[in-house]
Amino acid sequence: MAYRRIGIRRDRNLGDLEDKTLSLNNLLNTLIDDTPAFISEDLDAIRNIFAYNLSSSGYREIIGSRVQFTNNNGVNIDFLPRITYQNRLDRLKLFSGVPRINGGNGLTAKYYNFNQVFENTVGIFSGTPIKQDTFWEEGDFEYSQKIIPESINVNGGVEWSGYFIPTVSGSHRFDIYTTALMTFEFETEGYTSGIGTYTEHSRIGLSSTFVGSGNVGNSITLETPSNTKFIGIGQSVFNTTGIHTGTVIESYNQTSGVINLTPPSGQANSVYATITNQNIVFSKAIGQETQIIHTTYALEKQRPYHIRLRYYIPSSFNAIDVIRSLNMDVLIPSLSSQDDLRYNYLYASDYDFSQSAKGEFNIFLDNSLPAGGGTLGNPASSSGYVKIKSTKKIDIKYAPKTSLAGITKATISGTTTNNTKVISISDTSGIEIGNFIFGTGIPENTIVSDIIINNFIITNVASTASGSTTLTFIDHRGFVKRGVGTISGTTLTLSSGNTTNLKNKMVVIGNGVTQYTGITTTGSASAVTVSPSQTVGVGTAFYFYQSRGLIDEGLAAFCVPAVTRCMFTSSSISSGTTVLNIVDTTGVANGMRVLGAQFASGTTVSSFTSTTITISTATIANIASGGNFTVTSTPANEGDRSLCCPPTDTSPPFSPTEKGLDTTVGFPNLKINAGNIKFSTLTASVSGGNITNIASNDTSTKRLPIQTASGLFNILCA
Repeated sequence: MAYRRIGIRRDRNLGDLEDKTLSLNNLLNTLIDDTPAFISEDLDAIRNIFAYNLSSSGYREIIGSRVQFTNNNGVNIDFLPRITYQNRLDRLKLFSGVPRINGGNGLTAKYYNFNQVFENTVGIFSGTPIKQDTFWEEGDFEYSQKIIPESINVNGGVEWSGYFIPTVSGSHRFDIYTTALMTFEFETEGYTSGIGTYTEHSRIGLSSTFVGSGNVGNSITLETPSNTKFIGIGQSVFNTTGIHTGTVIESYNQTSGVINLTPPSGQANSVYATITNQNIVFSKAIGQETQIIHTTYALEKQRPYHIRLRYYIPSSFNAIDVIRSLNMDVLIPSLSSQDDLRYNYLYASDYDFSQSAKGEFNIFLDNSLPAGGGTLGNPASSSGYVKIKSTKKIDIKYAPKTSLAGITKATISGTTTNNTKVISISDTSGIEIGNFIFGTGIPENTIVSDIIINNFIITNVASTASGSTTLTFIDHRGFVKRGVGTISGTTLTLSSGNTTNLKNKMVVIGNGVTQYTGITTTGSASAVTVSPSQTVGVGTAFYFYQSRGLIDEGLAAFCVPAVTRCMFTSSSISSGTTVLNIVDTTGVANGMRVLGAQFASGTTVSSFTSTTITISTATIANIASGGNFTVTSTPANEGDRSLCCPPTDTSPPFSPTEKGLDTTVGFPNLKINAGNIKFSTLTASVSGGNITNIASNDTSTKRLPIQTASGLFNILCA
């Protein structure tokens, strides 16, 4: 029986009962003739059980998919209690977290009745929405009945708002088709917070009139180009003195205000007479499809952007007999054609983007080392350390930088926008991800995060100014910082920047700077010592680089420059010397301990000049030119500060020669106190064929005889 509002029997009618349970009881009461009859509570056992898009063949495909494990006997056993598909989905959600990558829940939708639509106001809708949800799916809506069942009639409207998150960087194109009226807004470029969140790009109404001009043909130009946001492709265009009735818009340009037209059937031209600054009427009917196109500025991947869209029927119009639809597509930079704007690109206005809501995988990506290099963890806190494990050797290939031309990757003009990380560049040749960027409106430590070839780049820090500027891209490998200043003799003085993070042995590069110029910090915030001595003019940009590829700062807190200094010899020093020739003695004081394998225990500084140090006890081994050692004012009980200046001369306890290492005069024989010695290859020869006998005063107790073609040799063991 088909029940109607006024039925044959009221006790079997469902439509006019306010109590839904009573309605269901009336229906169930007729299923059997026996007493008692079925009632609503009898269905509790099967409530919330349903099949959604799953056919019988689909059920068969999941047979045998239960989760099992293998016991010690090699037998597969089911997990108990059962691990359901819902359990697995819960784990996936926990791992991926919120927000998920390309996994939005759709825009927030607010629905309004016809009497809440005010098409001539900024916000269109007024009052409290009759319903709110996140229904979006593919952005393709066909309304054959009401927008939602709760609506009073087929009129009314809906507002969608929330966030769009691109999966790739670049300009995205939105195409919106509708037979009703609409507005479209996107986040204002450079927006950070406060008011001005949205920029309205389209507002299509029933009719609008603007001043424009045009010659005979199929195009017109609006006097005010920004008025193109009120028109759409497919709208009708009319002017009483120059445009044929039936002309429609074919395309438009919001920058120039030029509108291309399609003439009515039978006409070659839409504009049949010259129009100069005349009123032109743009109109559409409900049911007449109109298309708007908006291409965004360059967007950063994985960053949320505010988006808002309104669809509505005018309050005075009865839309019951017309087609009502809305369809929104998107063209992603990596694709060649448009596709549906699916819900997984869109996020509700109240979506939780906080760090605490992120899942393990998102956090893993956030802490991954980017393609251009960077820093892992937080060196300032042990809790921020990141453990790196490798099953192979670490291969570090790094050559110290030598010239400004060698570190400059590109010098190119670009266009920045305040508060954005996007810089438009027409030629990206030579630029690499990770390069440091310098220019007007570019903050310190700005690097290239992503490159869209010959289009734009994405940076890690937002620009602080808008406009065209010359940008310099510097090699990031080994780069420490930049400063501006001058060099006079052995002193580099910064007029812009400071010496923070600069350390001994780094190299400085700049226009006119000698290759392989090294620096030594002096404790000054604005100056460092350089070697060799030179003169470089005022206003020179200096770029500081590491001198080696692997930097170990484990002793940074132990080797404080204020109390511990590294000295470099300017000439070779023989064993038994007390006056040492030094490149620069800055930081040296009388009484400082002198540490290194070439010095006797207890050696101190007796006196010094700018280029020499006199020590209390003569050296006990040779020091090669350019060799280094440590001087420190710390007492001996505070640790061996010789670790602070690892020797560049690794010869001790041997003597360095041009041919290699040699035993010292005081210790001509190699003696081994304990352990084993193993030769994979050993070659021995005697000059002139003479074999020197073991001295009678030699006190060794063990001798390892080695027979060679020249005779018998001994390695003496104490």
